[in-house]
Amino acid sequence: MALTFGQEGLPLDADSRLRRLNGVIVFAGCALALGVLYWTQAVLIPIALAVLLSFLLSPLVRGFERLRFGRVGSVVVVVVLAFGILGGVGFELFTQVTRLADDLPGYRSNIRAKVVDFQGATSGGLIDKVRRAGTDMMAAIDRGQQQPQHGLTHQAGDAPVPVVMQSSSVLWQIPNLLEGLASAGLVLVLVIFMLLERRELRDRLLRLIGYGRLAVTTRALDEAAARISSYLVAQSLLNTAYGITVGAALYFLGVPYALLWGFLGTVLRFIPYVGPFLGAAMPVAVSLAAFPGWSVPFKVAGLFAFAELIINMIVEPLAYGQSAGVSQVALLAAVAFWTWLWGPIGLVLATPLTVCLVVLSKNVPELQFIFFLLADEPVLEPDVRLYQRLLAADDEEAHEVVVAYRRRNPECDPYDDLLLPLLVRTNVDRADQRLSGDEEQRMLKSARRLLGKMNSADASPRPAVVAEEAAAPIPTVLGCPAATAADALALQILGHKLAADGVVLETMWGAASSLEVLSAVEETRPRAVCIAALPPRGAVAARYLCRRLRRQFPDLAIVALVLGGDDASPVAALHSAGANVVVGSACAARTALLEIVTPAAEPQLQPLAV
Repeated sequence: MALTFGQEGLPLDADSRLRRLNGVIVFAGCALALGVLYWTQAVLIPIALAVLLSFLLSPLVRGFERLRFGRVGSVVVVVVLAFGILGGVGFELFTQVTRLADDLPGYRSNIRAKVVDFQGATSGGLIDKVRRAGTDMMAAIDRGQQQPQHGLTHQAGDAPVPVVMQSSSVLWQIPNLLEGLASAGLVLVLVIFMLLERRELRDRLLRLIGYGRLAVTTRALDEAAARISSYLVAQSLLNTAYGITVGAALYFLGVPYALLWGFLGTVLRFIPYVGPFLGAAMPVAVSLAAFPGWSVPFKVAGLFAFAELIINMIVEPLAYGQSAGVSQVALLAAVAFWTWLWGPIGLVLATPLTVCLVVLSKNVPELQFIFFLLADEPVLEPDVRLYQRLLAADDEEAHEVVVAYRRRNPECDPYDDLLLPLLVRTNVDRADQRLSGDEEQRMLKSARRLLGKMNSADASPRPAVVAEEAAAPIPTVLGCPAATAADALALQILGHKLAADGVVLETMWGAASSLEVLSAVEETRPRAVCIAALPPRGAVAARYLCRRLRRQFPDLAIVALVLGGDDASPVAALHSAGANVVVGSACAARTALLEIVTPAAEPQLQPLAV
């Protein structure tokens, strides 16, 4: 029994089993990585925080080193300042949170008033449900206030109150407190040593990866360090300024615990998209509970709305020299993933960790699928995207691709950059049987419609001509497609360009035989003949046609428009077959034909290498 072999020399059944095995290995590796990330989070979270803090503090350390503090002195000064500020702010925040918990029962009268306002505004629907929930909450608060403080005695006639013994000793909180202090201490120690030995760590990483990939590794490390440091520094400064501004404004409005809300606003703004709303919701809710009436809550809500508008429209575009490099959808998915994996810490670490992953995948070929999925850079060239849209029969979006390309690249030619590569790709896919005949015809019809829209957009009034120029005969060029209908469409594109210069390109539609071309040249006597040849079969047909034309008409000017494929354009072969000029773009063909048909110039009959 004969065996059929695959591309790698293996039997097809063995090749398919190998592909399935590779899929299983990849899935198992991803599952193992997720398990390691989840079960070792107690170790990985402090390391991740330390790495990000070292990225954030490295510019300050380098600044102090330039001031001749030395490496050790610079690290000590920066770390003491950073963690001292964090420790002081953290202690004050803990105090304010404790006081807020004690003050919440005192706000029940204002909450009851707001519920009454809601009750007066509506008596049904969603707002009525919110009102009933608020009433139930106030009743629960009142019951809690009316309970006796000591459950060991009760008055005569009252029902016995069950006593529930709960321990409020601080000793029960010592393990959680020690765990938090140990994590903070580990982060502090790691940051100190990462800052002290950042050069040694870099060298060890380079040596671990190997000298063979030194260029790729250096580029990846430099890009990751520059992008992450600039992003973290810019966002930290912006969020800190935002928190200080909001906290000061809340303080002057009289909102309790303004420092707490300013700090939470700073931290929550590290969470993309949803963080600012969370940071605004809590002070608005507290203002609703703490103040009678509605004026102060509306002022607080207006403050956050105005601050977000200024930051999103003015400050962020000026402050960020470059984006995080992650698409918005991928960033939201990354936030959800890291939050599910590591909890609240994952919210804060989601953006920088995703940036690190994108930079790594960009420079490692085996991980480039991650870069294509997460990065915000376009992954399809404009001509490929245009081809895909026409293949999907989406003419509207295909036209949008052309319009957007013209807007971004006003100096470029969309005919040469978009339409001609589209025709080449259509020809190649049809020859390789990746397109059916019907699909090819539909693609060419869509391309003609798109060309008509582009011609309409380019249409402009023809300039006035003097009488002598008006009476002069219009130069005529005969266009001959080499093999396919796509070649004829390429000539139509060239004809649009020549029409703006007053030159008529008469195109022979369809795959004309050499005898028909010779007969057409004999009848029309054109100034020149332009042969369009698209890969993969066009070059062979163009050489044969050039040879027949040169033998029959020795003085005829022949221009060959040969678009590139996978192989280099056969310039020498076409010159030897009789072509005077061989070009690779519609713009170059237009220039060559204008030089030939201009009355003031003699036809260029000698071969020209273009």
